[in-house]
Amino acid sequence: MAVTTATVLSSADDRENVHIDIDDVELKAQGYDRAMPRRFNLLSLIAMSYALLATWNGFGSAFGTGFTEASSAGSIWTLTIAGLMTAVTGIGMAELASAYPVAGAQYYWSYVVSTPDSAGISTLGWWLGLASVTNFVASMITGIAVLNHPDYVIERWHIWLLFVAVTWLAIGLNVFGTRWLPLWNRFILVFSAITLVVTMITILACAAPKFQSAKFVFSDTTNSTGWPDDGFAFLLCLVNALYGFLGVDCGAHLCEEIPRPTVNVPKVIMYPVLMGFVTCFPYAISLSFVITDFEKVISTPTGLPLIEVYYQATGSKAGTTILMVAFAICFFGCATASATSASRQMWSASRDNCFPFAKYWKQIHPRWQMPVNAVCLEGTFVTLYGLIYLGSSAAFSSMVGACIVFQTTSYVVPQGILAWRGRDKVLPPRALNLGKFGLPLNVLACVWVVFIDIIYCIPVFRPVTVENMNWISVVIVGLVAFLLLNWVVYQRHVFKGPSLNLELLQAARHDELLGHREIEGVAVADEDGILEALRQRSISQDKKL
Repeated sequence: MAVTTATVLSSADDRENVHIDIDDVELKAQGYDRAMPRRFNLLSLIAMSYALLATWNGFGSAFGTGFTEASSAGSIWTLTIAGLMTAVTGIGMAELASAYPVAGAQYYWSYVVSTPDSAGISTLGWWLGLASVTNFVASMITGIAVLNHPDYVIERWHIWLLFVAVTWLAIGLNVFGTRWLPLWNRFILVFSAITLVVTMITILACAAPKFQSAKFVFSDTTNSTGWPDDGFAFLLCLVNALYGFLGVDCGAHLCEEIPRPTVNVPKVIMYPVLMGFVTCFPYAISLSFVITDFEKVISTPTGLPLIEVYYQATGSKAGTTILMVAFAICFFGCATASATSASRQMWSASRDNCFPFAKYWKQIHPRWQMPVNAVCLEGTFVTLYGLIYLGSSAAFSSMVGACIVFQTTSYVVPQGILAWRGRDKVLPPRALNLGKFGLPLNVLACVWVVFIDIIYCIPVFRPVTVENMNWISVVIVGLVAFLLLNWVVYQRHVFKGPSLNLELLQAARHDELLGHREIEGVAVADEDGILEALRQRSISQDKKL
């Protein structure tokens, strides 16, 4: 008899037949009862995380900006630095996920080591990230239309309508297709790999032998931003490269839906970063080799430089359209994964009343077995602030760009507090222990994020105008002020925080590290009984040794 909810069993006979999964015991010790099935396995969750990072797709979508900032070599080598520093940031999160596998992730980690203030920051980052992805997909569709029908004039409201349609298609798939999400993500993983290989072979084969020189590809760092300092333009390109690694915390928000999260979630965080870099690096080189007219790439009428690069390489509108449609499907997989992860983050934090009207966002739909209200709120919010695009594309881009600042900052808030308070004081036994490397890695991650947050608020182009102004700093100040005001006026009065039973967690973790997967004879609601059973088994184990 498997127990998955908090149930008190009355009779001793019933207790003898109970088998409680150690993962549920650890979750109980951290203050929660499991509310959703563990529907993902390691492969399907890695596939989802890879789809969300969509590194080669993210690079392709931001390709024109990177080329303007530091040309071919800058785009390629900043990708390497971005991947390395994302790994540094990610490994600290992976350790925290191994220590405290709760879907709230950054919010929960910050709470157990000090403060709950990062919940709103993380959620806003995810919402803004979804908007950036669906906006790119909408832009791809209109760009393909311009490629095939040069007389078509793109209007902002066209992109907004497509933006809304793509957003709610992703939301709908998360609600009505929730049971098929693991299969969908595995499909995206395979489809993305096939699309990448086919794309590189196609553009290289069609462009041959008219390639750019290796000197241009690997050493040209022409600065076209208007900033007089090439080194500074390179730093701007570095920040641009980070877009392809955004969402590395995906697996942490799905940790309550996968078996053995203390072991598997760190893999889900780190493996896709490596996979993303390995797939994106040759793709970036391929794009640089096939460009024939750099100026047309930057000023393409389609609005997306990637479409122009494909067209210059293939010389075929049909071929370019097919490649871009496949690219858009891969990016849509990123949108669905973003909606999944964001809904879990908000749902988890709402269990502790971190948001207004939290009682609605923490509900799990009995039929769909997922937080329907939370994901629909996300879709509504994205739709409404998408209206900003109708008034100013620059203002909308700044709001979307703020997702990088919000998300990366939320990655290091708990790591910074951890380094400050002392790692040994607050971390329980865990499968991933960074040991003596933990403190320097946590500090390096914090320094890195502070650095990129500053760089990201600086305008990319000079001279600065209303149209190319970087409004990210304004957006950040406004949204953070709103979060703080909400906390001071209302939320701090109703926030309760998770109830962490550290003694039970340590005992369960020790039991898990010894290879045990179940506890028999106690009800999941009986924390004292579980703790005593763990103690007895530990004593028995020690006697055997």
